[in-house]
Amino acid sequence: MRLSPADIKSLQVFRVVVEHGGFVGAQMALGLTQSAVSFHIKALEDRVGFRLCHRGRAGFSLTERGELVHERAKALFAALSDFESALGELRHTITGTLRLGVIDNTISDPDLSLHKVVRAFLHQAPKARLEISIGVPDQLVRDVHSRGLDIAIIPEIPKQPGLHFTRFYEERHLLYAAADHVIWTSQPVTQDAVLRYPFVIRPYASQTELEYFPEAPVGATASNMEAQAMFILSSRFLGYLPDHYAKRWCDLGLMMPVLADSCAIRSPFVVVTRVSTHRSLLMRTFIRELVASSWARAHLDEAL
Repeated sequence: MRLSPADIKSLQVFRVVVEHGGFVGAQMALGLTQSAVSFHIKALEDRVGFRLCHRGRAGFSLTERGELVHERAKALFAALSDFESALGELRHTITGTLRLGVIDNTISDPDLSLHKVVRAFLHQAPKARLEISIGVPDQLVRDVHSRGLDIAIIPEIPKQPGLHFTRFYEERHLLYAAADHVIWTSQPVTQDAVLRYPFVIRPYASQTELEYFPEAPVGATASNMEAQAMFILSSRFLGYLPDHYAKRWCDLGLMMPVLADSCAIRSPFVVVTRVSTHRSLLMRTFIRELVASSWARAHLDEAL
């Protein structure tokens, strides 16, 4: 099968459908009608000669061969982006698409300032395109490995074969309770007192979040920080949050840190890339701006 421009377009639509878990999300992401999305999927199935996905009342799911096509499609678009970037380098121009994955709720962190990195990167590479996906660490790492992403910025997790993890800064987390949590009736608030109350944790960060309280009762789990904050604000749970993220509720008097001087934890952040990846000028430019931003912030703090 020789790919035509129409096939490439249908593959792009197929990829978006898979990434959004079905046609509804893809319609919104692509700005297409349901009939247009269905047309592309049907046209692609006709071209490859087999069914790619199940859709209907039972929901959306990929067939076994559909999963393989999706993986090959991700590799194809990554290769096309690499080719575009390589051509740009030959013209001494930074072009192509850089696919970046980031953990949720980093936007309020002054020590990361990704918006400044994005601004500096696009200033250096005005002809480049930047795609940003927000997700949980394990999914972002899988996407880097499968070439769905070029770079991921996540809290440190165990290293995995084929991927390169580079530490570049640390995020400070404190234990928080709602202002009307019953813990504040305990005088004084001690580590033993904390162990009387249930915690909410993020499963991927449980070892870090329970560093000081390994025997703490876990009463709830949350897939991301926003859900974790909801549990804490319910007054039923204690939980760790980045101090920059919790600040908004602390300023409103709705949340307060618990044992901030003795139970703060540091969460190292890493940049994840593929080991085998030739770092294009596009990727090198983004990483350079990321490192420069982190270095400037650290040295500004030292100067102050």
